[in-house]
Amino acid sequence: MSIKVILDADVIADFYKDNRTGIFRVALELFTKLSKEKKIKTFYSHLSLFHNNTSTKELDRFFEENSIKITAANIRSKRKFLPLRKEKLFRYLYKKLGIYNFENKHFEDVFRNAQIFHSFYYPINDGIRKYTNLKKIVTVHDLIPILFPELHFTSSLIKDIIASIGEDGYAVCVSENTKKDLLEYAPYLNPEHVFVSLLAASEELFYVCNDDEKFNVIAEKYKLPEKYFLSVGTLEPRKNVDHVIRTFLKVVKENNIDDLGLVLVGAKGWDYDKIFKEYDNAEDLKDKIIITGRVPDEDLASLYSHAHSFYYMSLYEGFGLPPLEAMQCGVATVTSDTSSLPEVVGNAGIVLNPNDVESLSETMLNLYKDDNLRAFYSQKGLERSQMFSWEKCADEHVEIYKKIAEA
Repeated sequence: MSIKVILDADVIADFYKDNRTGIFRVALELFTKLSKEKKIKTFYSHLSLFHNNTSTKELDRFFEENSIKITAANIRSKRKFLPLRKEKLFRYLYKKLGIYNFENKHFEDVFRNAQIFHSFYYPINDGIRKYTNLKKIVTVHDLIPILFPELHFTSSLIKDIIASIGEDGYAVCVSENTKKDLLEYAPYLNPEHVFVSLLAASEELFYVCNDDEKFNVIAEKYKLPEKYFLSVGTLEPRKNVDHVIRTFLKVVKENNIDDLGLVLVGAKGWDYDKIFKEYDNAEDLKDKIIITGRVPDEDLASLYSHAHSFYYMSLYEGFGLPPLEAMQCGVATVTSDTSSLPEVVGNAGIVLNPNDVESLSETMLNLYKDDNLRAFYSQKGLERSQMFSWEKCADEHVEIYKKIAEA
């Protein structure tokens, strides 16, 4: 008999319309792969931890559009009648009473007969706790807001996520480093209940793209120079983008390089001011730095593939998808030697102290001058990237479910 697993779809419901975060992509990839697994029977729940105005009807439509065949374990729909719901005073009273615009109706036979409930990010919903038959799993992506509060604006959600695991619960971490951080922060957790499954980069989105016609359109769209270093990630302090900018400008100035640009891809994040301060300080070299903002998924493979080399000098990561995406697109990759990043790149990329200006300067100059060195790391990266896949990640999840169900 196959294991019945309820997958929490709240992350997908919260972000599929307009802000497709990295965690959203992880959840969507696993929904896609796990829903096709023959060894398990999957359902999805949408209880909405934050009481957002989304319904299971909307999610059913989204899953159908993305060829994901999965059955809802509950119905979430708008209340037909809620007097004066738009009035400020009544909104406040309804919130105090725990009454919201949308309500949930559980399919009790699904919840009481399933063995596993898996949240891909959010804390275990209180409505799940009454089902003692369900073994609860939370995916832990990182503990960065707790470990480095100065690099993040809030740690309360991450603390709630970890607290919701409980002493008897289970966790899936996205790297060995995140598992280490989790067990150090929450030593009461049973180490045998904490698993690791490395993430992957989408093969549909990230591949060696040699389509010159497509790149010509993208180059015009973003005003790209013919030769450019690339960095991809949210523009926020933890990503250490200001260090990349400073070092790039140093290399260009000291070596009189006039045929090279730096392209920064990513949306503005928290406390991005000092990144733009470095940009403003570039003065007469400012035109060598291109800040694209967030770009559509369909442009990423071409942007990566045509980059001269790729730089990801993040101070700390739970996993670190951009270096894997870069390697999968065949671009020589430079990244930090901290946290989980060495797990991702292995010896297929150049790993450096994220605060060392001289080593990054030397690396940038060496890659700029030496095409053979770039080709070496391009090939090593392609080979390394083949070790990661969403199929492998999904298979590991199935094995984790089996171990937990049998425990």
